[in-house]
Amino acid sequence: MKKLLFIAMLLLMALSAAAQSQAKKVAILETIDKEGNVSYGVKLMVRSNLTKAVSNAPGYEGYDRVNMSQIMGEQDFQRTGVVNEEQIKRLGEISGADYIVVSEVAKIGETDIIVTATILNVETAQTIGADNALMTTTASDIQHGCESLANRLLGMEDPNTKNTTSNGDKTFMSKIKGKITNNNTNTNNNTKTKTSGNVDVPLETNEKLGALVTFPDGTQGVVFYLENGRGLAVSLTERELKWDANRKNEDIIALDNIDENNHPFIYGEGEKNTLAIIQQLGTNANAANWCTTMGEGWYLPSSGELYYLMTVSKKGSPVYNKLTSMGARLDGWYWASTEHNRKEAMNISDGGTVFTEDKDSEVKVRAIRAFTE
Repeated sequence: MKKLLFIAMLLLMALSAAAQSQAKKVAILETIDKEGNVSYGVKLMVRSNLTKAVSNAPGYEGYDRVNMSQIMGEQDFQRTGVVNEEQIKRLGEISGADYIVVSEVAKIGETDIIVTATILNVETAQTIGADNALMTTTASDIQHGCESLANRLLGMEDPNTKNTTSNGDKTFMSKIKGKITNNNTNTNNNTKTKTSGNVDVPLETNEKLGALVTFPDGTQGVVFYLENGRGLAVSLTERELKWDANRKNEDIIALDNIDENNHPFIYGEGEKNTLAIIQQLGTNANAANWCTTMGEGWYLPSSGELYYLMTVSKKGSPVYNKLTSMGARLDGWYWASTEHNRKEAMNISDGGTVFTEDKDSEVKVRAIRAFTE
């Protein structure tokens, strides 16, 4: 019997070793702070929590003990965050990693930071995923933010999207786009109402304009556009941010340069604009990044979408009344994701006036979200 138990233990050890050898190794590189506004302690917490989150993911092993100076010159990397194809492949050869994660942190406001992370395949030197997360600098917020970020990078369910239903059971919120729930409760704009199921909102009549809806991830918005089974909702919260925090503004290659007299309504155009802005500017895309960190599907509206929103939210309209009752009335000038030129982008006032503004100016930002019936 003892001999059989000993053999069984050896088999278990062998299986465990085999499983560990099959785990994909992920090297977490030094967290970059290009503007030098984030403390070393915060950067260290970001890196260590990303490493921990990757290691906790089934099939992955995260580690951050990589000799940066030997591979790419640590000081240059810390300043620029740039890794080229040759450096990526060399890093894989020396460290034995299958993937590397490059992360960047930038300060937004007094207490918030945005962390952007990219995962690259060292064999092909190709990017296989990129995402970002907005969080405060508290230890618990960084932990949860990095957990969410790492899981999204690895294509896994985000543990922090768990929600408590009315019967007390914890379930993952559905990530299916377009499913939203009626919400008739009068809550303030800082409250996320938890749902107990996915219910389609009928989109056949304009009577639903101004409705307060809750999406499956708990975020809320007020419906301001409905047509042919498609809708748009505007967020209840807003921020005052720069469009581009670069010291030297960039022309966004994927966007056309538009003047203030050209703002046609194209459904969902802002989502494409937002992606293009973030892909080129990274953490410098303050306005666009803030919109996406609200949750899946939220984006910075195009000038056409924003102009339409201002038109249908004039005083006395259902949209105006609902936003006002929620303490979330549109007031002043707001950024659009439409670019005018290298230095300026479009912004629109609550009265419907369209103008251009320097990208490094701080202007209000309100996110919108597209959905379908």
